[in-house]
Amino acid sequence: MKRTLIDWIIASRPWSFTASLIPVTAITAYLFLQSGTFGWECDWWNALLALPMLVCMQASGNLIGDYHDHIHKVDLPGCLNGVCHIHSGKFTPKEILCYGYTMLVVAALLGMIILLRSDFSAIWIGIAGVLLVYFYPWLKYHALGDLDVLLGYALLPALGVSFVVTGVYHWEVLLLSLPFGLLTVAILHANNTRDILNDHRAGINTMCINIGGVASKYIYVVELLLAYLLVVVFFAIGLTPIASLATFLTLPLALRNIRTMMVAEPLAEEPIAVLDKMTAQLQLTFGLLFTLSFLISALI
Repeated sequence: MKRTLIDWIIASRPWSFTASLIPVTAITAYLFLQSGTFGWECDWWNALLALPMLVCMQASGNLIGDYHDHIHKVDLPGCLNGVCHIHSGKFTPKEILCYGYTMLVVAALLGMIILLRSDFSAIWIGIAGVLLVYFYPWLKYHALGDLDVLLGYALLPALGVSFVVTGVYHWEVLLLSLPFGLLTVAILHANNTRDILNDHRAGINTMCINIGGVASKYIYVVELLLAYLLVVVFFAIGLTPIASLATFLTLPLALRNIRTMMVAEPLAEEPIAVLDKMTAQLQLTFGLLFTLSFLISALI
């Protein structure tokens, strides 16, 4: 089947790349604010290089995951997640797997360039990131996918960016990454809640299968609301500026998503068919406002 460049791009699921972009932009903006206050010397080029590196890493995870989901018959024709590039015949499973590993190699090469510009002592973060991508299918099938996402798309990128930009680990960024990190996990959680019946049929095990449809709905609500609560707590203890409260402008989107989840009957797939994409939209807008709050505070 004839493929275009757009087909290759779509196969990597670019709508999900907000998960890897926001950790870099938000933490870089925080470092920019703090550098003006404390006079830190920062290498902003490393932050810029981290953007394509994490996007390539996420694309790799998406593609490798799609390959394993196809092999384990998780994704079948007509499935609601919209992943159809293999069973439609547009790409072979081997092509998707090779594509995924190619993206992982590109990400690793970009990571090496960043380490050459900073310090190789941070290589443990890169190794951990690669392992999280490589083992994601296994972790997902054993109810550890949510932990993988929190580590790989929030905690580790935040800590890594803080180090390669300033040369020092700023451990408070682990806390700062939690609000958008929870929303990133909620993207996967929405997906897994929708797919409880399908995943159970395929014989894999997710957290949503373990706790059931009703509990999964409430966990989703907690993930969203806790993100906003943490912003208030961080402002109250002086970790973030008052401008960070602008993230509450996205609360209508969060309430829309919560409503969509809660009105759906347990194990009903259709009503929440695109809730993962709706959650990605929320994570993007929340993350951009979080980022802007630091930049604006640094400039005024």
